[in-house]
Amino acid sequence: MPTQTAKRFNAIAQLIDYQDEDWLVLRNEAAQISQWVPEIVSIFYNTLYDLPATKNTFQPGERSKLEKTLEGWIVSLLAGHQGIEFWEHQWVVALLHVQRGVRNLFMLGMMNRVQQIVLAKCMETYSPSKAHQVFNAFLRISGAISSLIAECYDEVIELSTAEGLSKVGINLALLNRIKKTQITRMLQEAQ
Repeated sequence: MPTQTAKRFNAIAQLIDYQDEDWLVLRNEAAQISQWVPEIVSIFYNTLYDLPATKNTFQPGERSKLEKTLEGWIVSLLAGHQGIEFWEHQWVVALLHVQRGVRNLFMLGMMNRVQQIVLAKCMETYSPSKAHQVFNAFLRISGAISSLIAECYDEVIELSTAEGLSKVGINLALLNRIKKTQITRMLQEAQ
């Protein structure tokens, strides 16, 4: 019986055309991509530490530890085919993001930024067809990760809301009506 994370990953994989061969592509280019890691890490954390909206997410003195974590994450993508344990670990990483209060806006934005850097590096380094192959492998794997993390946020909010409201006697049907009313209000304000 597949785990919940396996079910989530399988849904994502179908949406993004994930291919197991993507791991082989990245592993075969590990020596080259590893050379890009210091620049990726530097841009990543310089961006986050320079933005007022994100720099308060960090504790004093933790940057070097976080940089090593990001470096380790990138290196893990270059290690070859990953099984369900990898995706289970990404779920734990997602929970840590939620615990820290990192919003999807910033998580998805920074994943996109990393993808942009990898694309630029691929275009500088490889022939067009090789750049396309390497970047798409990275894009599918990193896209699956960001999708899984975003799903974690949704699940935490939904479960927390449902549990909290049930303790005060509000059922999910009422919550859904409140949501619909709020969405209608937000749509009206957006127009």
